[in-house]
Amino acid sequence: NDQDGPVTFSKKACFLSILKENKKKLRKEYRRRRDAFVGQLDVASRNLSFRRPPSPLTRLFEPGQTVAFYRSVGSEAPTERLIEYLTETGVNIAFPRVTDNGVLEFRLVTGPELLESGFRDIPEPGDTCPLADPDMIIAPLVAFDRSLRRLGQGGGYYDRSFAQYPEVPRIGLAWSVQEAAEIPSEPHDLPLHMIVTECEIIE
Repeated sequence: NDQDGPVTFSKKACFLSILKENKKKLRKEYRRRRDAFVGQLDVASRNLSFRRPPSPLTRLFEPGQTVAFYRSVGSEAPTERLIEYLTETGVNIAFPRVTDNGVLEFRLVTGPELLESGFRDIPEPGDTCPLADPDMIIAPLVAFDRSLRRLGQGGGYYDRSFAQYPEVPRIGLAWSVQEAAEIPSEPHDLPLHMIVTECEIIE
């Protein structure tokens, strides 16, 4: 048994190393696909996408709920119109803020003027915005598969938030071109409950 320990550990380390490398390659490829797809969209088509939540998702929202959103950057699935619509229906909107400890905290935001350049120059709530526990988390992603597995940016921030709020619905927004055949996953990775693209809903 004493001899098996180092061998087993070495195999596990090798497996994790290969897994991380595969994820890195997938991120590069699906960022490229996403950028190319959005780059060829005309303004009207892009503005019409993700304007309102589809019916299965709309039924999950209730006035007074706090929904954690992300501020879309670059070619990410846009969130601005969805946020405007939900705000008008009485849903409270929270945005993530990366803390000094490297975890996400969610803070209520009533308008874009309360966002400021933060981690990696991503707009974040100021520290005067009140903290909130989300009733739902809308998460960005780089790629996804039909098993609702999500490939994020690689920092693990949303994964830790999912673990912190395991009972809170986890919804991913993505362009259809971001679908992969299979996303590599580790035991601690939690799948999403739903993925919404400009074409369909995957549950």
